[in-house]
Amino acid sequence: MRRSTAAATMVGALLLGATFVAIAATPEQTIADRRAGYKHMGQNFKAMKEALESGADVKPLAPKAAEIVTWAKEIPTMFPPGTEKGGGTHAKPAVWTDRAEFDKLAEKLLQNAEKLESVAATGDKAAFAAQFKATGAVCGECHKTYRYKLS
Repeated sequence: MRRSTAAATMVGALLLGATFVAIAATPEQTIADRRAGYKHMGQNFKAMKEALESGADVKPLAPKAAEIVTWAKEIPTMFPPGTEKGGGTHAKPAVWTDRAEFDKLAEKLLQNAEKLESVAATGDKAAFAAQFKATGAVCGECHKTYRYKLS
């Protein structure tokens, strides 16, 4: 059985314009892939924040927002049973014990990221800043319940 991993999809789309396929990912590989996906999302958020702070044009940020959209669609698939521990995961058990709410937050992130992408494309800096804040708030909401603090 072949399965597209989120991190491989993002790297492939960014670097090669193609999706890499992994064969039967192990729990450790799934954890590594989701950590890579979240790290990439964080890098995109950092670049957006820096652009906002510098007053730069926000239109070039639309592809970064699109990458967040892609990742948000993958998030629910990145926490299968068996990936609760190991691999340096920072996920709390609530991801699996409160799965319906976790999935709702992933959907909320997706909706906000789609709006962020749309607003970026307009070039409206004020609207982008507001949507950036709203999207980031969803991330924070999820972190409070579903992620251990990073040291």
